[in-house]
Amino acid sequence: MKQLLRNIKIVLLVFLVISAALLAGLIIQQHRSRTQLYVAAGENKAALKSRYAQAGTIYDRNGVVLAQSKNGERIYHEDKTTAMAVLQLVGDYTHNIDNTIEARYQSDLLGTDRNILHQFFLDIQGQGLAGDDITLTIDSALCKKAYQLLDGRKGAVVLLNYQTGAILASVSSPSTSPASVIAFKDIPDTALFNRAFLGAYAPGSTFKIITTAAYLQSTDTADLVVHCQARSTVDSSGADETGDGHGSVDLSQAFAKSCNVYFGQAGAALGRQQLIKTAETMSIGTTLKVDKLDVGLSEISSSGSASVLSWLAIGQPTADSRLSVSPLQMAMIAGAIGHQGVLQQAHIIDHLTNPLGMNYAQLNEQTIKSILSTRIAGELEELMVNAVKNGTGSAAAIKGYTVAGKTGTVQVDGQDNNALFVGYITDDQMPLAIAVIVEEGGSGGKTAAPIAAALLKTAVSALAG
Repeated sequence: MKQLLRNIKIVLLVFLVISAALLAGLIIQQHRSRTQLYVAAGENKAALKSRYAQAGTIYDRNGVVLAQSKNGERIYHEDKTTAMAVLQLVGDYTHNIDNTIEARYQSDLLGTDRNILHQFFLDIQGQGLAGDDITLTIDSALCKKAYQLLDGRKGAVVLLNYQTGAILASVSSPSTSPASVIAFKDIPDTALFNRAFLGAYAPGSTFKIITTAAYLQSTDTADLVVHCQARSTVDSSGADETGDGHGSVDLSQAFAKSCNVYFGQAGAALGRQQLIKTAETMSIGTTLKVDKLDVGLSEISSSGSASVLSWLAIGQPTADSRLSVSPLQMAMIAGAIGHQGVLQQAHIIDHLTNPLGMNYAQLNEQTIKSILSTRIAGELEELMVNAVKNGTGSAAAIKGYTVAGKTGTVQVDGQDNNALFVGYITDDQMPLAIAVIVEEGGSGGKTAAPIAAALLKTAVSALAG
């Protein structure tokens, strides 16, 4: 009998200990949720700073610390240029920039979104108050290089692996320091805006990739040859050229020279339905996300006017047409051509790690859809390779690798032209796709293409080593 009573007391004591632990866990969880609510409402910055004192660390793909909590402070990368280069992705603990890792992955970094059993398990290990670490796909050194190449100009650069969808670099300029964002002062105009993900740009002649895809799928424009005399062959207000024109050009010559007159006529011949259908098939107008981060919505619309279509076909919306795309999506589309027409889901998260060192949420390759047949993708690649070898994209060439690409130059009312380049390396062992835009940069071939070459060269060296 005494033994029975003793066993009952032991069981009761264990039950009380477990109940007390669970109650303590619930109280802690309730406190965290309340703090998180205050933070989300922007009402308790001091509480958020206190809670971030034990938040998880954000690493780049090579283990470089981009944000960490140390001695009660949230600390960002010590190199000023690197910190500025990754700011619009990493963010800050005050969440003055919303579409960032710090903001969208707050619950993971603070450990406030765990189920009660997981939390209890961490509590008994003495790790209950620590947040989870996040390892990103980006290479901070490549981000720094891209930011330096933009050299203070407004614009964006995106570099990704078109086989896995991993984003290796994503940079928006101008930027500022995390300290300025936290204090919310001395912030340059638009420095908190992520142009790479959220920017909505007319694609200019880079859109000729899509016009060409529509052309290659159509039987009505087969073997089109146009005599370019720098004036539209559609009508007096259609897409034209500067200078004296290109003479008689076929598709390959027109693509390499980026002949507006040729593609203006091709666009009018294709018609509104075919041009827009091809663009939508190639993901224009599709809602995209990068893990928990938002991506700006691209769009395309137009009347059936031959003149308007001639401008739309060269990526220059006019009159009642609308056309815009983000740099990230430009890079994804270019990469899909290199991936035999398959568009991969872009990712920024490589994996997360809990306080006990266990990894989870590992990056998995995901296909969004096939946007081109293998045949059309192959024909586009030939044209894009020729454009870099013998055309307007020659400044994007790099030694030892074949680059396929297309330049773009966009007229902007009241400003100098925007300069663009999109392209990729054709080597399956180095599957890198890139998009560059420099606002008011002038010529895509002279401004954006050299930036692409310099970053691709740096990336190849880093990844091969």
